[in-house]
Amino acid sequence: MRLVWVVHFHQPLDNFPETFRRFLDRVCHPFLDALERHPRIRMGLHFSGGFLRHLEREDPGLLEKLGRIVSRNQVELLGGGFYEPILSMIPAADAAAQLQKTAAWLQERFQVLPRGAWLPESVWEPWFPDLLSEAGYDYVLLEDRLLERAGLEPAELCHPFLTSHLSAPILILPVASRLSAEIPFRPLRDIHASLVQLCHRPEPQMLILAQSAETYGFWPSTFHRFYEEAVLEEWLTYLENQSQRLIMETPGEASAGNWPAVFLSSGARTDLEGYALPPAASRSYFAVREDLSHRFDADRFFRFLHGGAWQEFFAKYSEANWMHNKMLAISRRIHSLPGAERFPAYDHLLAAQEHTPYWHALSGGLFANYLRDAVYRRLLQAEEELDQSAPPPATDRVDLDADRQPEVILRTSGCRAVVDPDYGGSLVELASRPSRYNVANTLRRYAKVYPEPPPMEPIEDWHRRHLFQEHFVPGETTLSQFEKESYIERGDFINLPYQILSLAEEGPMRRLLLEREGGIYLDQERRALRCRKLFELEEPDSLRVQYTITNESELPLDLHFVCEANYTFLSPDGSHRFISVGEDRLPCGLVFEREAIQSWELVDETQSLGWEWILPEGPSTLWHYPVYTIGYANGQFEHNYQGSALGIVWPLHLPSREKQVFTIFTRFRHLQG
Repeated sequence: MRLVWVVHFHQPLDNFPETFRRFLDRVCHPFLDALERHPRIRMGLHFSGGFLRHLEREDPGLLEKLGRIVSRNQVELLGGGFYEPILSMIPAADAAAQLQKTAAWLQERFQVLPRGAWLPESVWEPWFPDLLSEAGYDYVLLEDRLLERAGLEPAELCHPFLTSHLSAPILILPVASRLSAEIPFRPLRDIHASLVQLCHRPEPQMLILAQSAETYGFWPSTFHRFYEEAVLEEWLTYLENQSQRLIMETPGEASAGNWPAVFLSSGARTDLEGYALPPAASRSYFAVREDLSHRFDADRFFRFLHGGAWQEFFAKYSEANWMHNKMLAISRRIHSLPGAERFPAYDHLLAAQEHTPYWHALSGGLFANYLRDAVYRRLLQAEEELDQSAPPPATDRVDLDADRQPEVILRTSGCRAVVDPDYGGSLVELASRPSRYNVANTLRRYAKVYPEPPPMEPIEDWHRRHLFQEHFVPGETTLSQFEKESYIERGDFINLPYQILSLAEEGPMRRLLLEREGGIYLDQERRALRCRKLFELEEPDSLRVQYTITNESELPLDLHFVCEANYTFLSPDGSHRFISVGEDRLPCGLVFEREAIQSWELVDETQSLGWEWILPEGPSTLWHYPVYTIGYANGQFEHNYQGSALGIVWPLHLPSREKQVFTIFTRFRHLQG
């Protein structure tokens, strides 16, 4: 039997330094050391471009070790998108650039041209052959179930297949997903029995295994198993001793020959398809898979069980959709300029296309605020460099999130603010340009699917978490009710459209005036209420938000107006990130209520950023609480900090036809070192 074994090495850009170090110390070095000790082991390795660059900076010795293994023809290096994008989530020109960038890097560093492309999460689209073939690739690896959906029997997946698009051919190597998950976790005698059984099939067999390198020691239990108990050493020795039965080949060698044709529909890794579905459908999907797994003929059904498409994450999560469309807008802007690929901004764009922050599994990914922050930093850096070449207007109306409704961009030299009139006239993005910091990067609390019930009842937000959102609540509403989403919302302003009354640039001022003629709902009675919201962004980075609230009904109104402002400084605790109220420095993860507060400051010393808040009309009550989502990793539940919420609470006593004015002044300032 021919055996093809591929291991994939990757860490998301801007992961924690300690995570990179653990990955190097517990996975990369011991795994490559083991390969050096076993020169007869032949296989494929894939290192993402971003991780290779990290090695170049932080651990060049590991690259030298890899180079020695490659030079003796023991290992074939696979390519793919340099920064690990999902190829279908980015423009074709960027996908080609990503593929070619990897090939050029490997050619320069190791003097090899990659023939195979690693596709993150096994995401496949029928038009990929044209893209891959044009970039010089011969084959890809795909999860076997994508081929089973095309009508192939599992027993037929014992060799490569040829597919094409518009006459551009590419080979598909079907990965044995079940054995890839079991080997080498199962006892060696059980693995041996499975391999012998395959060898006894009448037709020639090719077994293709593809695994993440994190499998080999990243977690304490696996490090103990593979290295302290020497299970990896045992597996490699076994492969060498079975060389007469198991012929180890690199994937490029295995793909040589003439192979039958197959045409595949869109698809992805099995779990990804489940998580992409809406929560109720996702629960049903995993429940059906669990029910089927107990049947003796489960595979007969599994092969035709299809979950959601990768793109559904953008419908499921407005935050992912916003980042994605921001990235696409910058890509269009770059490609509109001559010689786009020569711009330094282009590499920042490509790096922001790394797929991890745009989706999630049980934890991490989109739910890791520091990964989203890394995307924004790169995109803001790209914008900054583009602005120097082609300065944009100070105010603009553009449909940034592809909902066919325009957003409004306000720009100064030190700040970028984006308002979504169609979603409550809220501020969806607010970036300090010198620090490249989007402080509005807060993820709402979504309904999620867990493998077991969490120990606490998850809170689900009913609206997105933006800046400057208007609540009208009963006067007895408490901070605890507001935090837990158990309060009564009397108004209809949070997620409904505002009308743009005016947009203007007046000297150093960018001014946007919005209005909504909404209502207050009391015991099924609607009382008309008009809310005007004025945004004034002044050079370089001062923002004034003024509310004029008018009671248009014939009866008085007596309730509380709460302006909600969600922000993130990435960490709920630590001495360098805090909210300064009076003489107190309070952590961002603290729940508190303060009365008669007229000013405060949000501080992130790691970014040398202070964010001052002043209420010119007088003091109010200030609510503050952290926003956590619940994740599940390594068999345990965890809290993922997404940001914090400010609630500025004013009593609203409005006789008929009367109005009240509330003003908030904020300003970024650079902290001296």
